Amino acid sequence: MARGRGRQAPYGYRRIRDARGRYVTQLPMEPQAGVVREIISRVAQGQAIPQIIRELEGRGVPAPRGGPRWSRSVVTDIVHNPAYIGKPKVDADERVAWAPLVPEQLFFTAQRALQGPGGSSAGYPAFGLLLCALGPCHGVFASCLQAVS
Repeated sequence: MARGRGRQAPYGYRRIRDARGRYVTQLPMEPQAGVVREIISRVAQGQAIPQIIRELEGRGVPAPRGGPRWSRSVVTDIVHNPAYIGKPKVDADERVAWAPLVPEQLFFTAQRALQGPGGSSAGYPAFGLLLCALGPCHGVFASCLQAVS
């Protein structure tokens, strides 16, 4: 089986494969890509996740699995997914490049907005360390780095 064949693209993207079925890139898929941009932007602006969920559901925006209900964990997963800045998840063996849906600065601003009072991101202190391993975290997870040094 070709690498990545069984994996689905993140919400807002569609995977592109070559003639042999190998995953070569992923492209934005509208209108879902616009929903991702909206969620990350609104979280970066400090809007509460329950409010974002109410408004998405009120507009009838289907959730990633196609149902009418959004959950806090789905929204949080979108905000934390480095795929939206063009990077694979830390545990993925992806050697494929794709265009980001949001700029890194906006992505990391959203991370700061979700950061808990103890310096951990949404209750996952190691998450910041993993993101920083992907590239510059712009000081978003400095408290995590100080805690382990």
